[in-house]
Amino acid sequence: MTFHAIFSRSTVIALAAGLLAACSSSDEPVAEESPAAAPMPVLTPSPTPTVAADGSPLALGSWNINEDATGASASFQPPEGDALLVITCDAASRSLSLAVSNATPGNQTFVIESGGTAARLDMMADGNAALPRQVAQIAINAPVFGGFVQPGGAIEISQPGGATVRVPAAPGIRRVFERCQ
Repeated sequence: MTFHAIFSRSTVIALAAGLLAACSSSDEPVAEESPAAAPMPVLTPSPTPTVAADGSPLALGSWNINEDATGASASFQPPEGDALLVITCDAASRSLSLAVSNATPGNQTFVIESGGTAARLDMMADGNAALPRQVAQIAINAPVFGGFVQPGGAIEISQPGGATVRVPAAPGIRRVFERCQ
């Protein structure tokens, strides 16, 4: 005699669940393991280098990156005084500008060196008597600006016959450039 029992799939699952529950139940309370508290990450800013890879000194200070609805900016701020360099992206016009703290009136020609390349940049005085700067529109695709974001790199801006500003490059400047792409 052959016996064939046909069980539905749900019946088999219910039987299996019941057997598992019976095997695992006991009269002793089970201590629940509390999840280990995940340690809070400690954010430490990377130190701003004070010397370039070649050992030459860099200006003391740090880069501040700011973003808002109108665009983004990166400014190199010394411990005291006004920002030495400011890179600004106007999101509406997708234009980038570079401002160098400089009291020289009129138009000036600067040389920018970074990432192993150099470029000439014609700048204009902004006319601000309180915080005088030389300002120029810059092209994001100019190779010299690629060096601005290289960790461990240096940015050198020189006015022929005048002062030279040397600051560390900063990967965060990339956010300003990306905002204007």
